[in-house]
Amino acid sequence: MKTFRDKDYVDLKNSKDRDRMYARFDECQKELFASIQEHTFTFCEACTGSGKTTVATAALLDMLANGAIDCIYYVRVADDRALSIGYMPGTLEEKTASFWEPLYEALETLGLQPDEIRLMESQGLIRTTLDITLRGCNMERAGIIVDECQNADLDTLKLIFTRMHDDVHAVAIGDGLQRDQKYATDQYRLYCEFLASSSMGCKCELTHNYRGKFSRLAESYHC
Repeated sequence: MKTFRDKDYVDLKNSKDRDRMYARFDECQKELFASIQEHTFTFCEACTGSGKTTVATAALLDMLANGAIDCIYYVRVADDRALSIGYMPGTLEEKTASFWEPLYEALETLGLQPDEIRLMESQGLIRTTLDITLRGCNMERAGIIVDECQNADLDTLKLIFTRMHDDVHAVAIGDGLQRDQKYATDQYRLYCEFLASSSMGCKCELTHNYRGKFSRLAESYHC
Protein backbone atom coordinates (compact mmCIF):
# COMPACT_ATOMS: atom_id res chain seq x y z
CA MET A 1 0.00 0.00 0.00
CA LYS A 2 1.33 3.44 -0.91
CA THR A 3 1.01 5.82 1.99
CA PHE A 4 2.09 8.83 -0.06
CA ARG A 5 0.83 10.21 -3.34
CA ASP A 6 4.28 10.37 -4.88
CA LYS A 7 6.92 7.68 -5.32
CA ASP A 8 8.52 8.34 -1.91
CA TYR A 9 6.45 6.56 0.67
CA VAL A 10 6.68 4.33 3.73
CA ASP A 11 4.88 1.01 3.43
CA LEU A 12 3.08 0.60 6.74
CA LYS A 13 1.25 -2.57 5.70
CA ASN A 14 2.35 -6.01 6.86
CA SER A 15 4.77 -4.76 9.52
CA LYS A 16 6.42 -7.79 11.14
CA ASP A 17 7.92 -5.60 13.87
CA ARG A 18 4.51 -4.19 14.78
CA ASP A 19 2.96 -7.67 14.72
CA ARG A 20 5.68 -9.05 16.99
CA MET A 21 5.23 -6.17 19.41
CA TYR A 22 1.46 -6.68 19.51
CA ALA A 23 1.96 -10.38 20.27
CA ARG A 24 4.00 -9.35 23.33
CA PHE A 25 1.34 -6.97 24.68
CA ASP A 26 -0.34 -8.01 27.93
CA GLU A 27 -4.14 -8.05 28.19
CA CYS A 28 -4.35 -4.49 29.52
CA GLN A 29 -2.18 -3.21 26.67
CA LYS A 30 -4.34 -5.03 24.11
CA GLU A 31 -7.43 -3.50 25.72
CA LEU A 32 -5.87 -0.03 25.32
CA PHE A 33 -4.96 -0.79 21.69
CA ALA A 34 -8.56 -1.80 20.91
CA SER A 35 -10.10 1.10 22.82
CA ILE A 36 -8.11 3.68 20.86
CA GLN A 37 -9.32 2.20 17.59
CA GLU A 38 -12.93 1.88 18.71
CA HIS A 39 -13.52 5.20 20.49
CA THR A 40 -13.19 8.90 19.82
CA PHE A 41 -11.48 9.35 23.20
CA THR A 42 -9.56 7.03 25.49
CA PHE A 43 -8.13 8.02 28.86
CA CYS A 44 -5.13 5.91 29.83
CA GLU A 45 -4.05 6.06 33.46
CA ALA A 46 -0.60 4.49 33.25
CA CYS A 47 2.43 4.03 35.45
CA THR A 48 5.95 4.71 34.24
CA GLY A 49 7.47 2.01 32.05
CA SER A 50 4.07 0.51 31.15
CA GLY A 51 4.49 0.94 27.39
CA LYS A 52 1.69 3.47 27.08
CA THR A 53 3.23 5.50 24.25
CA THR A 54 4.28 2.38 22.34
CA VAL A 55 0.80 0.85 22.57
CA ALA A 56 -0.89 4.10 21.55
CA THR A 57 1.51 4.57 18.64
CA ALA A 58 1.00 0.99 17.48
CA ALA A 59 -2.78 1.41 17.47
CA LEU A 60 -2.60 4.61 15.45
CA LEU A 61 0.01 3.31 12.99
CA ASP A 62 -2.30 0.38 12.32
CA MET A 63 -5.17 2.78 11.62
CA LEU A 64 -2.97 4.92 9.40
CA ALA A 65 -1.87 1.87 7.44
CA ASN A 66 -5.49 0.87 6.86
CA GLY A 67 -6.69 4.36 5.88
CA ALA A 68 -8.87 4.89 8.96
CA ILE A 69 -7.03 8.13 9.79
CA ASP A 70 -5.00 10.58 7.71
CA CYS A 71 -2.24 11.47 10.18
CA ILE A 72 -0.94 11.07 13.72
CA TYR A 73 -0.56 14.01 16.10
CA TYR A 74 1.72 13.79 19.11
CA VAL A 75 0.74 16.58 21.52
CA ARG A 76 3.07 17.17 24.43
CA VAL A 77 2.05 19.28 27.43
CA ALA A 78 4.84 21.81 28.04
CA ASP A 79 5.40 21.68 31.78
CA ASP A 80 7.06 24.38 33.90
CA ARG A 81 10.28 22.39 34.26
CA ALA A 82 10.76 22.16 30.49
CA LEU A 83 9.86 25.81 29.92
CA SER A 84 12.24 27.08 32.61
CA ILE A 85 15.49 25.71 31.18
CA GLY A 86 16.33 29.08 29.67
CA TYR A 87 18.00 29.96 26.39
CA MET A 88 19.01 27.11 24.11
CA PRO A 89 20.95 27.53 20.86
CA GLY A 90 19.70 26.18 17.55
CA THR A 91 16.56 26.20 15.44
CA LEU A 92 13.06 25.80 16.83
CA GLU A 93 13.10 22.16 15.70
CA GLU A 94 16.36 21.55 17.57
CA LYS A 95 15.09 23.28 20.71
CA THR A 96 11.90 21.19 20.85
CA ALA A 97 13.39 17.86 19.69
CA SER A 98 13.61 16.44 23.21
CA PHE A 99 9.84 16.73 23.63
CA TRP A 100 9.23 14.16 20.89
CA GLU A 101 11.68 11.48 22.07
CA PRO A 102 8.96 9.18 23.52
CA LEU A 103 7.19 9.14 20.16
CA TYR A 104 10.36 8.60 18.13
CA GLU A 105 11.43 5.78 20.44
CA ALA A 106 8.02 4.14 20.07
CA LEU A 107 8.10 4.46 16.28
CA GLU A 108 11.55 2.88 16.09
CA THR A 109 10.50 0.10 18.46
CA LEU A 110 7.65 -0.60 16.05
CA GLY A 111 10.06 -0.99 13.14
CA LEU A 112 10.35 2.44 11.52
CA GLN A 113 13.80 3.75 10.63
CA PRO A 114 14.82 7.38 11.40
CA ASP A 115 14.78 8.31 7.69
CA GLU A 116 11.27 6.85 7.34
CA ILE A 117 10.08 8.86 10.33
CA ARG A 118 11.53 12.05 8.83
CA LEU A 119 9.84 11.29 5.52
CA MET A 120 6.48 10.78 7.21
CA GLU A 121 6.94 14.05 9.07
CA SER A 122 7.76 15.90 5.85
CA GLN A 123 4.58 14.51 4.30
CA GLY A 124 2.45 15.56 7.29
CA LEU A 125 1.60 12.00 8.35
CA ILE A 126 3.32 12.48 11.70
CA ARG A 127 2.86 15.85 13.38
CA THR A 128 4.44 16.89 16.68
CA THR A 129 3.26 19.91 18.61
CA LEU A 130 3.19 21.48 22.06
CA ASP A 131 -0.16 22.38 23.59
CA ILE A 132 0.80 26.07 23.49
CA THR A 133 0.75 26.09 19.67
CA LEU A 134 -2.72 24.56 19.21
CA ARG A 135 -4.87 27.69 19.35
CA GLY A 136 -6.89 27.85 16.12
CA CYS A 137 -5.86 24.37 15.02
CA ASN A 138 -8.36 21.85 13.63
CA MET A 139 -7.68 18.15 14.05
CA GLU A 140 -9.77 15.97 11.71
CA ARG A 141 -9.51 12.28 10.71
CA ALA A 142 -6.45 12.05 12.92
CA GLY A 143 -5.02 9.80 15.58
CA ILE A 144 -3.93 11.90 18.53
CA ILE A 145 -1.67 11.11 21.48
CA VAL A 146 -1.84 13.70 24.26
CA ASP A 147 1.14 12.90 26.48
CA GLU A 148 1.94 13.99 30.06
CA CYS A 149 -1.67 14.99 30.78
CA GLN A 150 -0.96 15.04 34.49
CA ASN A 151 0.94 18.31 33.92
CA ALA A 152 -2.01 20.08 32.30
CA ASP A 153 -4.56 22.28 34.02
CA LEU A 154 -8.21 22.31 33.01
CA ASP A 155 -7.87 25.27 30.64
CA THR A 156 -5.00 23.57 28.80
CA LEU A 157 -6.92 20.32 28.42
CA LYS A 158 -9.97 22.16 27.13
CA LEU A 159 -7.78 23.98 24.62
CA ILE A 160 -6.44 20.65 23.35
CA PHE A 161 -9.65 18.63 23.22
CA THR A 162 -11.85 21.37 21.73
CA ARG A 163 -9.57 21.34 18.66
CA MET A 164 -10.78 17.82 17.81
CA HIS A 165 -13.54 16.78 15.42
CA ASP A 166 -15.73 13.72 15.99
CA ASP A 167 -13.77 11.59 13.51
CA VAL A 168 -10.55 11.56 15.55
CA HIS A 169 -9.18 8.77 17.74
CA ALA A 170 -7.52 10.46 20.69
CA VAL A 171 -5.74 8.97 23.70
CA ALA A 172 -4.84 11.03 26.75
CA ILE A 173 -2.00 9.55 28.80
CA GLY A 174 -1.45 10.50 32.43
CA ASP A 175 0.50 9.32 35.46
CA GLY A 176 -0.38 11.07 38.71
CA LEU A 177 2.90 9.92 40.31
CA GLN A 178 5.05 11.68 37.68
CA ARG A 179 3.99 15.31 37.93
CA ASP A 180 6.39 18.02 36.76
CA GLN A 181 4.17 21.00 37.60
CA LYS A 182 4.79 22.57 40.97
CA TYR A 183 1.11 23.09 41.69
CA ALA A 184 -0.40 20.16 39.75
CA THR A 185 -3.82 18.91 40.87
CA ASP A 186 -6.18 16.05 40.02
CA GLN A 187 -8.09 18.25 37.56
CA TYR A 188 -6.63 16.34 34.64
CA ARG A 189 -7.98 13.04 35.97
CA LEU A 190 -11.46 14.37 36.72
CA TYR A 191 -11.76 16.00 33.30
CA CYS A 192 -10.42 13.01 31.38
CA GLU A 193 -12.71 10.66 33.31
CA PHE A 194 -15.62 12.96 32.43
CA LEU A 195 -14.77 12.66 28.72
CA ALA A 196 -14.12 8.92 28.99
CA SER A 197 -17.49 8.30 30.65
CA SER A 198 -19.39 9.50 27.56
CA SER A 199 -20.64 7.18 24.81
CA MET A 200 -17.63 8.30 22.73
CA GLY A 201 -15.05 7.44 25.39
CA CYS A 202 -13.40 4.75 27.46
CA LYS A 203 -10.89 4.54 30.30
CA CYS A 204 -8.03 2.03 30.40
CA GLU A 205 -5.27 1.42 32.93
CA LEU A 206 -1.72 0.14 32.55
CA THR A 207 -0.27 -0.77 35.92
CA HIS A 208 2.84 -2.87 35.25
CA ASN A 209 6.25 -1.22 34.97
CA TYR A 210 8.28 -3.30 32.50
CA ARG A 211 11.55 -1.44 33.08
CA GLY A 212 12.38 -3.72 35.98
CA LYS A 213 12.57 -4.04 39.74
CA PHE A 214 14.65 -0.94 40.38
CA SER A 215 12.35 1.35 38.42
CA ARG A 216 9.35 -0.09 40.27
CA LEU A 217 11.14 0.39 43.60
CA ALA A 218 11.99 4.01 42.72
CA GLU A 219 8.38 4.82 41.89
CA SER A 220 6.96 3.10 44.98
CA TYR A 221 8.42 5.59 47.47
CA HIS A 222 5.99 8.12 48.98
CA CYS A 223 6.91 10.76 51.55
